Amino acid sequence: MCEQICPRHCISMVQDNEGFLVPNINQGKCVNCGLCAKKCPQNRTEELVFDVKQTLAARLKDDKTLYMSASGGAFAGIATAAIKNGWVVFGAAYDENMIVKHVKATSIDELLPLLNSKYVQCNTGDSFSEVKRLLNEGKKVLYSGTPCQISGLRSFIGKSSPNLLLVDVICHGVSSPLLFSKYLELLKQKHDGADITEFAFRDKRGGWGLGYKYKYKYKYKYKYGNCTEDPYYMYFLKGYIYRESCYSCHYSQTKRPGDITIADYWGVEKYHPDFYSTKGVSLVLLNTEYGMQAWNNVRENFKYIESDLEYARNGNHNLNAPTPRVASIRDHVYDEINELPVEEYFQKHLPYKQSFISKIKNIVPMNLKLILKNLSK
Repeated sequence: MCEQICPRHCISMVQDNEGFLVPNINQGKCVNCGLCAKKCPQNRTEELVFDVKQTLAARLKDDKTLYMSASGGAFAGIATAAIKNGWVVFGAAYDENMIVKHVKATSIDELLPLLNSKYVQCNTGDSFSEVKRLLNEGKKVLYSGTPCQISGLRSFIGKSSPNLLLVDVICHGVSSPLLFSKYLELLKQKHDGADITEFAFRDKRGGWGLGYKYKYKYKYKYKYGNCTEDPYYMYFLKGYIYRESCYSCHYSQTKRPGDITIADYWGVEKYHPDFYSTKGVSLVLLNTEYGMQAWNNVRENFKYIESDLEYARNGNHNLNAPTPRVASIRDHVYDEINELPVEEYFQKHLPYKQSFISKIKNIVPMNLKLILKNLSK
């Protein structure tokens, strides 16, 4: 936001020593107008959030699109309807170098790369300025992102617009783009130098859960796996590799910056067992009147039921508090990231060995896991 709004263009986003994007000010060009500090969402958090009005469990009726989505296809369903009505949709996608950036989609084909989760910090680039330009042209825009990104865009635009729908995700935190690139380099070495050309953190080949897949260029083969087999995935889920600000996140609460909040509805089988599905279930929080109106326009595309915010909080800890910082690991996990060969770096700073119990769990089909879980109660 500050980079885009600076009237002197003296703020740029640069990589810090851990590879995270951070703002850097050219003091020689700065005139101390104070606009960046005034508009920074980190200084205005209470002005840019809303109380949840309605809590839903939802699943897209279109099974093909649902399979390509991380959970219940909430974003896919809302964004598809928007595009069909002439809207421009913004979301996170990999570029040709496997760097995650915010891009726009105006067709269903362009929307597909925006589906599924990307567990790495996303570069919003000049998308805020592009959104403002589109709004000034009378276009309707849907913008999805992490809560801090949504809050930043809301502050940048400056006022609510009937042509701008903001959708935030419940976020654990973000890892370093540099670390993700090192991880892809490690995978490349495992496959005799074949480039990784696709990556999906939430593949549903084994059902809704924490599976992943990636494509490597040798004969364009896919490799499938589970989070418990993978060091990057596990260190991400445990919260060991997040940006330092994520551990004091202002948005880990039920007051939300988006018109709509979406997430996996973890634990839905406890509260709505008849609605649970191995195909995935989304949590949908409607936070503004505009968000409720937008949902009413697309709800016929979903199977959904009313739920309770307390149920949602029980399964999504980042609705209650930021991810805890484990100092013994986070203090050192990025040490030597640019000095050590990639395999040595991972062995030293992200050591991981899959447990025997995890191996057994990965073999058990999703439906059988649910039966066993219910029996154990």
